[in-house]
Amino acid sequence: MSEQVLKQLQGVVADAIEERRGLVVYSRLEPLEIDRLARRVERETIEKLRGLLPASTDDQRVVGLRNRLRRMEEELEQLEGLVDIRDQSRRMQSDEIVWQAFEDVAWMLGIE
Repeated sequence: MSEQVLKQLQGVVADAIEERRGLVVYSRLEPLEIDRLARRVERETIEKLRGLLPASTDDQRVVGLRNRLRRMEEELEQLEGLVDIRDQSRRMQSDEIVWQAFEDVAWMLGIE
């Protein structure tokens, strides 16, 4: 992965983390609304990252990022396939899957 692409990916994730922090620090929103907005930021960031990842590469960092995002999608698909689960529980588990993928990607990019 070129350093330019790496810096771009890191910038997108760092901006999202700052936006997420801003929801808590500068907001008078209810905790559930803050959480909903934070998950939206994470989902949008993951979509941006997908668009920025090079189409083909031998770089193991890109392969690792792609694999992590693919695993997130598989987990979300499995969750959608469950029939004996309440909608609220499904949403909470979906949010957890997205949050964990976002955190993993940030760690993989060296962002804390």
